Amino acid sequence: METFSYRSLLYVTMYISACGGLLGIVTAFGWFLRPLIAAGAGRRAALAGGGDLGLDGAEGGSSPLLRTSSWLLLATCGLAFVANLAAQAARYVEVQHWPAQTMYEVIPLGTTSCFLSVLILYFVIGLQRQRGVARGFGDLFVALLMGASAFILHYVLGLDPSGKALPPALQSYWFATHISAYMFGYFTLFIATVAAWLHFCFKFWRGVLQPREFPLRRGTLLLTLSSVVVMLPFGLLAQALGPGVLLLTGVFSLASMKLPGKMAWFDTWEEGADRFTFLIFMVGFPFLTAGLIQGGLWAQEAWALYWGWDSKEVSALISWIFYIVYLHLRFVAGWRGEKGMWILLFGGISIYITFQLFGHLPASQSSLHRYTDMESVPAEGMMGGG
Repeated sequence: METFSYRSLLYVTMYISACGGLLGIVTAFGWFLRPLIAAGAGRRAALAGGGDLGLDGAEGGSSPLLRTSSWLLLATCGLAFVANLAAQAARYVEVQHWPAQTMYEVIPLGTTSCFLSVLILYFVIGLQRQRGVARGFGDLFVALLMGASAFILHYVLGLDPSGKALPPALQSYWFATHISAYMFGYFTLFIATVAAWLHFCFKFWRGVLQPREFPLRRGTLLLTLSSVVVMLPFGLLAQALGPGVLLLTGVFSLASMKLPGKMAWFDTWEEGADRFTFLIFMVGFPFLTAGLIQGGLWAQEAWALYWGWDSKEVSALISWIFYIVYLHLRFVAGWRGEKGMWILLFGGISIYITFQLFGHLPASQSSLHRYTDMESVPAEGMMGGG
């Protein structure tokens, strides 16, 4: 295996992502447990007559080690982005065209977008200014995305690595911009889905562990359990992000029950969750819209038809409509908080169906968008007149 080949760089990216995921989980645990450690240290100091150690009991102080670990996590994400970007450049050299013809090429383009989006969102949302458990929540969020990227790349490395010359319809300047816009939009909105799912998981566990103070609502219970069931058939990644994240947040929640305020930290997150997820949406949705518009312009250029009701076009339109509905209900009907996050959660599932499961649907067999199938490349004009 060549050191700087596309495949070897994907392996490097996968290992960096996996390490970042593990580092983020450990760092998040550190932030979550810091108040408990600080309280114990304060009690020991008081008993020993040592006086105040200067620790903030509410947030557990500002540990230099934990701050360093948090910045190291972000640096790991940046390193994964650089390695993934280098892989894209290597693939461009190998196939002599923009590497986005097959899923072996398109999905890593998406993970590159994911790493870039995380780096942008980290500062847009202001996670770098957080301290204590709030910083731990941010680190857990980044850790899940990096761990998910490692799972995704592990899946990609099992796909057919061969490449072919671009068919005539793909030899267009729209090829790179259309697919790149969609990948950035898809993976950024996927990040919004993860943020919404984290919220519902912690909400679920708070209701389970503190039923008297925060009784579990039937809607939250049904949403959480139905989401887990829906994700189960979608493979290892969906299982890790569905039941896996639910179990992981359960561990964090159990650890929080040892804190003086138990899961009181969730109040701060709950107040800001709507803004948090909306800012992620605002970064990703314009790219999703740009991808849809560019697709129509490209179709007009290639087939003299802006819109042909091709099955992939319809699937992509449905995903876009999910987010238009989210915008409409947010600004017209006043849907904020959990109501809006329900739509973001299932919008992410719609994107997953459009992007990953489309090729397995019967309607996709006659689609003009089956360029990811290396054995059957559709010819121009398959759509027919219209």
